[in-house]
Amino acid sequence: RRRETDVFEEQALYRERGQTVGGEGQPERVQAFQVTPSIFRVLGAQAIRGRLLSDADGEVGQERKVVLAHSLWQRLFAGRDDAIGKDLRVNGIPHTVVGVLPEDFMFLTREAELWVPVAFAPAEKSDDRRHSNNWHMIARLKPGRTIAQAQAQIDALNARNMERFPQFREILVNAGFHTKVLSTQADLVRDVRSTLYLLWGGVALVLLIGCVNLTNLMLVRSSARTREMATRHALGAGRGRLARQLLTEATMLTVAGAAVGLGVSYWALQVLVSGPLADLPRAGEIRLDGQVVSFTLGLALVVGLAISAVPMLSLQRMNLNQAIRDEGRSGTAGRRARLVRRILVASQVAFAFMLLVAAGLLLASFRRVLQVDPGFNTRAVLTGNVSLPPSRYADDAAMRSFMTRALERVRSLPGIVQAGATSTIPFGGSNSDSVILAEGYQMKPGESLVSPSQIIATHGYFEALQIPLVAGRFFTEGDTDAAP
Repeated sequence: RRRETDVFEEQALYRERGQTVGGEGQPERVQAFQVTPSIFRVLGAQAIRGRLLSDADGEVGQERKVVLAHSLWQRLFAGRDDAIGKDLRVNGIPHTVVGVLPEDFMFLTREAELWVPVAFAPAEKSDDRRHSNNWHMIARLKPGRTIAQAQAQIDALNARNMERFPQFREILVNAGFHTKVLSTQADLVRDVRSTLYLLWGGVALVLLIGCVNLTNLMLVRSSARTREMATRHALGAGRGRLARQLLTEATMLTVAGAAVGLGVSYWALQVLVSGPLADLPRAGEIRLDGQVVSFTLGLALVVGLAISAVPMLSLQRMNLNQAIRDEGRSGTAGRRARLVRRILVASQVAFAFMLLVAAGLLLASFRRVLQVDPGFNTRAVLTGNVSLPPSRYADDAAMRSFMTRALERVRSLPGIVQAGATSTIPFGGSNSDSVILAEGYQMKPGESLVSPSQIIATHGYFEALQIPLVAGRFFTEGDTDAAP
């Protein structure tokens, strides 16, 4: 609660839910966020048409308002200004459109196109509903406050709640209940951070191999140009002037290579994002922007400085007067130069070998992952997503009746061997955690409650996926609410 802490400027709750919009003719399923109205203040968002949600929209009876993403506004209302104030049926219930978000606005995903306020009734705010934990929280820190300060205050708030609700203390302590305060950026990348570091490591090795190769080539070329450099020195060019020439040549080479690389990357990115990478989460955000171009050109300058360092040092130690007199000697002679080149070649081979070993291990791991038996068979399996509007299917009985009729018709289709329904397909990324207790079981001191992922399934589901049965039996048509 914001009034029990002083580190947050704003706080909001949200959860992602699919919603059906449109009338009886052509309803459309869209990704939506159910939010407390304060979320737009947390995100610092502004409306380009109408207004955003106000605190009054979060009161019971006033919550039938919606804010549209720019894409949904264009699709449903053709971008007309008179969309503001129009009614839009959401799950069969009329809602009033109050605002439109900018085209470049995004929170977590670009697929979200609808924002619906949530209104908590007094019973839902009561202490008896504190176990309802299917919401996410986001907050904006006050200026000058830190995540560490927020963590300390949240820990203190949890401790006070332990004292306030002693009946939950043992359960929470045994379950290891705690709150972790994270920045939004850290929360978004925490599942892929290690993978990104691995990819960056591979990129760094490739870059290092290229740098070593270019350094070796630059050293060979500078050795071949010993007489040229000696002649320039004899004509009045100082060693600093010659070193700047080597640096200029190296940086021009690396910047030109970076420019070509950026051009190829832009073309390849267009192909990949519209093809193989299209299904990746947040794939639409993978793009070449000013920050990427600046970083690439800056890195090219650093690489140019690095690969010119060895030839510049060799030039500083070279006796240019002696070199111009030794007309008959090869420009590539010199024990020290040969030693440096051999070291560079050995380093290049070593780095390449490291990259090859890492790639081989990654390929072997990927091969082993593909060989893991997931416990079900996906061959010839089709899936579909069905969402029933609450306005027409208000209770479990109505939804069960619909699903029974739908499965009967699906099973009667030619070529269908078996069909079933479930709340979550394997690897579907959605689950419901519920605490379970075995009847008559007495928990031991310090033992935590069991909270497994709960999945609803009808009869025919396990058979359709050919999930093997270890013991007992599968569900049948007789397993209804009347026969638990």
